[in-house]
Amino acid sequence: MLRDSGLLALGAFLYTIACPPYDWSGAAWVALTPFFLVFREKTPKTGFFLGLLFAVLCCAGIGSWIYVAVSTYFLLPFPFDVLFTLLNYSLFAGLYVATVAALTSVLFRRSPGVLSVLGVSALWVAGEFVRSSWFAGISWELLGYTQYRSPLLIQIADVTGVYGLSFLLALSGAVGAEVLVYLSSHLKLRTRNSSDEKFPALAVGILTASVALVIAYGGLQLHHYSSPAPANAPVLTAAVVHANIASTQRWQRAHYASTLLTYLRLTQRGITDARPDLIIWPEFALGFYLDREPLLHRQLSAFTRATNTFLLVGAPRMDETDAGTQSYNSAYLLSPQGDIVDVYDKIRLIPFAEYLPFAHQLLRPAQSDAPNDFTPGHRATIFSQPKRPWGVTICYEVTYPPMTRHLVLNGAEFLVNISNDTWGTGEAAATQHFSMAVFRAVENHRALVRTATAGISGFIDPAGRPYALSTDPEGVRVGTIALQSGLTVYVQYGDWFALLCTGVAVFTLLSGVKQSRQAKQKL
Repeated sequence: MLRDSGLLALGAFLYTIACPPYDWSGAAWVALTPFFLVFREKTPKTGFFLGLLFAVLCCAGIGSWIYVAVSTYFLLPFPFDVLFTLLNYSLFAGLYVATVAALTSVLFRRSPGVLSVLGVSALWVAGEFVRSSWFAGISWELLGYTQYRSPLLIQIADVTGVYGLSFLLALSGAVGAEVLVYLSSHLKLRTRNSSDEKFPALAVGILTASVALVIAYGGLQLHHYSSPAPANAPVLTAAVVHANIASTQRWQRAHYASTLLTYLRLTQRGITDARPDLIIWPEFALGFYLDREPLLHRQLSAFTRATNTFLLVGAPRMDETDAGTQSYNSAYLLSPQGDIVDVYDKIRLIPFAEYLPFAHQLLRPAQSDAPNDFTPGHRATIFSQPKRPWGVTICYEVTYPPMTRHLVLNGAEFLVNISNDTWGTGEAAATQHFSMAVFRAVENHRALVRTATAGISGFIDPAGRPYALSTDPEGVRVGTIALQSGLTVYVQYGDWFALLCTGVAVFTLLSGVKQSRQAKQKL
């Protein structure tokens, strides 16, 4: 047990340093090797509990900032804040990884050779896909996201989504485990001929061919993106603005006007030498109901008229319905005439922060003036101005590939993500959030514009290459983006690769069970 715990701790450490802010992406290629070594000879029951341990260790390394956020923003006293954090790790990641670990144990015991290597790699992807899709669907820092700084590798995402990279890295970890078992066997027996283990040549060959294919495809795509754009290609100039406004000032009437004036002053100074088509403020740039504050709305309208520019601003919205008063986390688009053109209401809400899965008083945010629960939106808004259609996601919605894919299917020619990353309390959360946005640009072959309070603001081109970035507490970045209208394989067929991996995992499990039964019958 001590050996197994040490190996799992090593794997969790490798996974952690492969993620932002460390960005040792090479560690991701062997991060699952200790995982696969541990579960080669375990029973499913033991595998489940050890898998849960591995998931919690990974979450503690990658998402240590979650505890800081829980202790800062919720009313839970110590040690209940620690227990609540561990419960989140277990619920939103642990159960899925534990199930994968239990099934991995079954595959290794019942499937031979290269079939088990392919099966466990596909099984890992299936686990990521289910974790991202079921229940609350937390898809934070899947294995493939660790490669966000490698444009050559991530181009495959426009075919397979992020899951293609996850499969490649899981396959590398599984093959690494096979090679280590082979080497260990020969070191123990000292003579090559006396070992029952054979060198996993076929598995190594499949991994090598897969990496070569991904690199070749990436090279072709980057060459395509590097070609000069036609002279008449449509472009749009955007300015992203983020101000250093303390989250404690949100929902405080005394700060409504000062917050608005800060953004107006900062924006005006930042666009003096530019004529942007669109100005973008972050999520909750205005911490009050814009549609219920006519005086402040008029002041904002005067600004858009003076600059003759469209403005996207994050602010809450209130609506009276038959069910009562509904609060929404929204993005308003204001025209140069100061009118509200359209609104997007956030669809995927953050559990415990924006809605309460378990309505207990201690789980409510410490800021009592804020809404207790937001209502999810129901419409993926496509804004048609300025120039061409585009879509927006709010905060961690950008971590869900289907959401941005849906916007592109509905005609979006570029993407916007507005966020408030103050909840992350540090560089790790902000950089991790940004790393996932990179893949949305590649998957959809769309430029992505991002502005975030206490996060990373700037631009990402359709090949996933960032430019004009800012991590300053406040500032303005102006960039030109190319508008695109083609549809990638991923946009057309969605998560087909993740579904294929799920099918492969089920097939290998069933094949292993069948072979095991046949072997027992022969005996």
